Amino acid sequence: MFIDTESGFSPKRLSLMGVKNLEDIIVFQPRDFASQEITLVKLEKIMSTRIGFVCVDSLVSLYRLEGHDHKKRTELARQLGNDLLILSRIARDFDIPLVITNQVYDDVTGSREKIPIGGDVLKYWSKLIIKLEKDDQNKRKATLVRHPYKKEGESAYYDIGDPGIIDVSS
Repeated sequence: MFIDTESGFSPKRLSLMGVKNLEDIIVFQPRDFASQEITLVKLEKIMSTRIGFVCVDSLVSLYRLEGHDHKKRTELARQLGNDLLILSRIARDFDIPLVITNQVYDDVTGSREKIPIGGDVLKYWSKLIIKLEKDDQNKRKATLVRHPYKKEGESAYYDIGDPGIIDVSS
């Protein structure tokens, strides 16, 4: 199950990563934050043991488009929390992995750190957070930000190709 809010779903990329049976992947493409919430409610209703994985790319892109003032952002944050509650129930009740991507923006105070869109709402609900970025040499880097029992801050370099995600750390 793939919920694509950015129109970035690529069967070719999945094929490169070694995914078989692309016809078994169901793709939803909500166009606004309200339809995203409707999609998640429908997903919870149709869930079955045949669905073994859910990915939402990106949970916050539609949130970002509609959060133009403080009052609206407060309401959207409540809806975002509700979306995360639904996704959490699905992952727990069906014992399946759930991957949610998020977007970030530059800290306007001059720090080099990126700030997640949606604030602490996603951080609160997430059990595992991996920061994906490109380093100064334009190499792909994954850093463990939060994990229930592994050391945080560890990084690995990777590439995407055939047969999937390739560790290029050494």
